[in-house]
Amino acid sequence: MMKIRGIANANDVVSTYEKANLYAIKHNSSKVLVDVSELEHRFAAIDIVNIMPKVAHNIGNLHIARVVGFEGYMHDLFLQKIKRFNISAENFECFKSAREWLSRL
Repeated sequence: MMKIRGIANANDVVSTYEKANLYAIKHNSSKVLVDVSELEHRFAAIDIVNIMPKVAHNIGNLHIARVVGFEGYMHDLFLQKIKRFNISAENFECFKSAREWLSRL
């Protein structure tokens, strides 16, 4: 599990998922729960399109459950774009639902 909070630019997003992949490899896991409910994105929505190939490359073999906040269309946009790369990822409003989804995989 990772908890990300604060303000992120596009490069921070790429770096975060790169670290998630390295952590998963180190612990021989294919499942990652990322809590981004306290994360604020500070970049243009169009930048999601530009960073998705890099993010997808970093998490291509992982199942990603993301706990997201109520505000922020960027979380939905992120999920929509990452699924175009056939990445197993879902957004959840709570930790319990995210964990349950991962446990069924």
